[in-house]
Amino acid sequence: MGDFNLDLLKYITHSETDDFLNSMLSNCFHPQILQPTRITDHSANLIDNIFMNSINEYFTISGNIIYDITDHLSNFLIIKNFKRLPNNIKIFKRDYSNFNEIAFIEDCRSVNWEEIVYSSTDPNL
Repeated sequence: MGDFNLDLLKYITHSETDDFLNSMLSNCFHPQILQPTRITDHSANLIDNIFMNSINEYFTISGNIIYDITDHLSNFLIIKNFKRLPNNIKIFKRDYSNFNEIAFIEDCRSVNWEEIVYSSTDPNL
C-alpha cells in the first residue's frame, strides 16, 4: 500500500502508469482502491492505493474515507479471513488441475474465427 505518485486513472494515456499496473497485475496484485483518492476543484486522481494478491480465502471491503483532513482521502481495506466462506459469497476461479494444453489448442483451431469476428459489426454480439 502507498502513495505511488502514478495516477492509476491515467493508465491509458501514461505509459509508465500502464507499465506499473501491468507489472502489478501480472504478479496477481490487484488494486483494491478504484475511486479517486485526491480530489481538487480542477482534478481527481488515484495515486494512493492498496494492492492485494490473494482472493482465495479472504473477503475484502475497501474504499476511501471522505474527510478533509488533508488533500488526500484516507484509504481502508478490511480483510476477513474465513475458514469457510458464507453461503451467500461465491468465488469464481479457474481450475487448471485437469488442463490439457493440446486439447485446448485443438479446440481453438477448430473454431471458424473469421465467421465469428467478421459476421457482425455489433461488438455486443
